[in-house]
Amino acid sequence: MIYNRTSNGCLFKCDSCQSIHMEFNNMNINFSTKDKYYQFAEYLHDINIAAVVKQNAHSPYQRKIIIPIGGGSCNFMLHPGELEDLKRLCLLHLDTNILNMSKLEIDFSLN
Repeated sequence: MIYNRTSNGCLFKCDSCQSIHMEFNNMNINFSTKDKYYQFAEYLHDINIAAVVKQNAHSPYQRKIIIPIGGGSCNFMLHPGELEDLKRLCLLHLDTNILNMSKLEIDFSLN
């Protein structure tokens, strides 16, 4: 079941393993339960982009938004626009099958 999709990713539940999978750019995160997914989604939606960019302004990283994944041994490194798109992808309610067409880019070429 696809919950949501943007031009940079997809959020879906796998029929085989029953996990929630999130693909975003070249990253994939697998959530074994809805509770774990909701914890991540709520964390994302609570991030104040301007405050985090200001806080990390002197960081040597090009992307100033750092989101720890898997206990902090791996991090998402994002620009403000990327975080906005990730927030659009990560729904706070997975009750219905919602497809976000606003950012979906479809190539209709037959080649």
